[in-house]
Amino acid sequence: DRVYSITRQGILTCLKVKDGALLWKKEFKKDFGGYMMSGWDYSESPTIDGDKLICTPGGKEAVMIALNKLSGDVYWKCQAPVASGAGYASIVKAEVGGVKQYITLTGTELGLISVEAETGKFLWSYKRAVRGTAHIPTALVRGEHVFTSAGYGAGAALLKIVPDGKGGATVEEQYFLKGGELQNHHGGMVMLGNYIYGGHGHNDGQPFCLEWKTGKFAWNPQRGAGVGSAAVLYADGMFYFRYQSGEMALIEGTPKGYN
Repeated sequence: DRVYSITRQGILTCLKVKDGALLWKKEFKKDFGGYMMSGWDYSESPTIDGDKLICTPGGKEAVMIALNKLSGDVYWKCQAPVASGAGYASIVKAEVGGVKQYITLTGTELGLISVEAETGKFLWSYKRAVRGTAHIPTALVRGEHVFTSAGYGAGAALLKIVPDGKGGATVEEQYFLKGGELQNHHGGMVMLGNYIYGGHGHNDGQPFCLEWKTGKFAWNPQRGAGVGSAAVLYADGMFYFRYQSGEMALIEGTPKGYN
């Protein structure tokens, strides 16, 4: 009977579904010393995991936080190794070798980060696939692997999470694609079967299909139906590409070719 929202100014609210009454709120900047990696405001969607609500204020003392979703009380605040600021992605969950963790993009100083789910301990970071200005696409997780990409020439990478046997984890790069090969600037990516689909290019949404484990294209990025970046959704065997210029394209979800 509750709904949660983060405003662009970083105000997290918990509201009653039936009438919109405010139950509690937190302010990322005032309550947690949070800030964004660059001048645009927050764009994260909060993540729910059991009785926890997890989000990314971005401050050094609280780069990520877990709250009680009913009361708003703080379970933990993750202290970052360095100040980095929040990125524009949302948190995804992974569990490898008994180590449950939350993964998201932050600023250039840390890039993609992972935080241990129960205690808020900072686990690892990966910076090769970020470039600065804005890190936007939400990461994709399958099993022990994480796929990440960012625009501004940053590129894309597949990572393997490796538990350290002590309740922590590290990450190993499986492959890296330069920005000219693959970069998702805006709009996100979707994993379907053994393939990743999305829009390639800086301020561009060239449709592509990538075999996620090898980093090889099933079909290469190519000119789409519209201009500018493309927001991508999947339903019933089809991908919906909504371009900045207003066009909506329906693309078949198959590695056999661009249709």
